[in-house]
Amino acid sequence: MELYTLNEVSKYYERWNIRTREKNINYVIKNLNLTIKDNEFIVVVGKSGIGKTTLLKMLGGIEKPSAGSIFYTNKELYQCKESEMEGYRRKEIGFIFQDYRLLDEMTVRENILVPQILDGARSTIAERKMKKLTKVLGISEKKDYYPYELSGGEKQRVAICRALINEPKVILADEPTGNLDTFNTELILEILLRIKIELKKTIILVTHDKGICKFADRIIEMKNGKL
Repeated sequence: MELYTLNEVSKYYERWNIRTREKNINYVIKNLNLTIKDNEFIVVVGKSGIGKTTLLKMLGGIEKPSAGSIFYTNKELYQCKESEMEGYRRKEIGFIFQDYRLLDEMTVRENILVPQILDGARSTIAERKMKKLTKVLGISEKKDYYPYELSGGEKQRVAICRALINEPKVILADEPTGNLDTFNTELILEILLRIKIELKKTIILVTHDKGICKFADRIIEMKNGKL
């Protein structure tokens, strides 16, 4: 089943040139066409600054395209009401970042539970989900630790738990191994592969590291905002 369909999607910024008194258009992504299937593990590879993160933000409902359309399960994403978009971002999408985005003043347990609290979930159900995820990802003994007490690999596993706790359909991963050593890079990628296979998630991962491509069902290379 097709999950995403992107038709002639562009993202650009207009700047006024005082000297020439003309508008300059700077394209980040230009006329992109792409189809992503349900339960695919896609790796988008390319150098820094060529539009990979912008693509993730558009898929995640964070950044609206300048032109073109993005369909999610046959519904045009950016034609939805803001309340629908909030639901999409909260329930359909799980984000994983290179810098983890954990809250240092909160424990591991509290960091993981944040999406459930924002979603208004019952505390007993949220706690049960949190305990299951931390056990599966091998950090159950770290629940009462703070992020600054964890290694990079442990922090990323906490971030993955947080991304999964609302049971999203899609995981968007922005350079998730960029701050990790070789051992932890392999560990995180194997965890993501298990999530794809066992939990039937669609994973879209962007990276500049071509070594990660061996984990992908499909590899997409970006250059100058194009595929």
